[in-house]
Order: sequence, then structure tokens, then C-alpha cells
Amino acid sequence: MGGGKRGQRPVPPGGGTGSTTRTRAPRAGAARSAAAQASAQAAARKNWFNRQSGLAQTGVVLGGIALAVAGHFFLWYELIPAIGALVGRVPVVSTVTGWLFAGGAFAAWGVVAINEDTARPATVKRLKTTAWSWTAVALLCIPVGRAQTVVLPTDYWAGVFAGAYGIIATPLAIGVVALLWWLFVTKLAGRKGEPTKPQIGWICVAYATLLLVWGSTLLRT
Repeated sequence: MGGGKRGQRPVPPGGGTGSTTRTRAPRAGAARSAAAQASAQAAARKNWFNRQSGLAQTGVVLGGIALAVAGHFFLWYELIPAIGALVGRVPVVSTVTGWLFAGGAFAAWGVVAINEDTARPATVKRLKTTAWSWTAVALLCIPVGRAQTVVLPTDYWAGVFAGAYGIIATPLAIGVVALLWWLFVTKLAGRKGEPTKPQIGWICVAYATLLLVWGSTLLRT
């Protein structure tokens, strides 16, 4: 008697679906929250340029090109000759000053690489800002077109063109350094691996120094 009720389980209020619904709702909300957070993080990782619309990106590129052309002409026809007139009478100062326009950018990146892993983040950020700004000026110093005809004091001219030609020769310099590293470090010394950041930094400083020596001696002859 009453045996037909032994196998029945008590049914919770709401027909047995309330607990499952309450369990699934927080999970769905958490999933949506995680997806939104991941989307926000992905957007935050994009740089300022990639966050712009296509039309805005086109305007930035065209404006950058126009600014670069204007900066090139201003640098070669106004700033470089004016500074040359101030320092042209002192040979050593003249050469070093001319070399700073483009050659100094290599030294700036050398300082960044040497200190990147040891300096404070704020210091590294300032060093990188300086190096990137210097690089922009160095690229404007590439002597194209009428820039070759600008008349400058001899020592000053040698410094300016040593740095400018150094920018042009950068791909060749990288190839030479890679070949020498493979020959002397990998093959002869038997060491594996790529150069460390400090080593790359000192290579940049050495290249900048080589350009200065070139401007001070060979380029003037």
C-alpha cells in the first residue's frame, strides 16, 4: 500500500526549473562580462593610429608626408645653414655640431638599448621619446635634391653629411655587423644566441662614433 509513491522525488517550487535558471543566468552574465572585458583590453592594446577611422588615417598619413617635406626644406635651407654660420669658424665644434643632426640619433638609440633593462620605466620612456624625436630629425637630414647644393663651412658640412650618409648606409651597416657577429662570435668563439640589448646599444654607439671620425677625417679630404 502506498508503494506507488516511494519512487517519486519532491518537485521544487516552479516546476524544478528555477534552480537551473538561476545557475545559468549568472554564468551567462559572467561570460558576457569576460567577453566585454577582453574586447576592451584588445581595443586598449591598439595604438592611437589604429583606433582612428580609415578617413582619419588617410588624413594623418598625408599630413605627415606634407609635414616631412616642409621639415626637410626648413632644415636644409634655414636651420642647418644658420647653425653653420654660428659654429663654422671652430673646426672641432663645427664638425661635432653638424654630426649631431643625424649621427647623434644612433648614439641616442644606443643609450636606450644599454639602459632599457636597468633604468626605471619613466626614464626609459623619456629616453625612447628623445631617440624617436632625434630619429625624425635624422631622417629629414637625408640629402636629396637641392640639399646637395647647400653651401656650408667645410668642417660643418663634413659633420652633417657624415651623419646623413650614415642614415642611408644603415641597412649595409646592419648586414656587416650581422656578418661579423656570425664570423667572430658564433663561429670562432663558439657562442650561440643573438646580441643582448646592451651589446646592441654599444654597437650603435660605436657606429655613431665611427661616423663622427669619418666626418672629422676622411670625408673632408
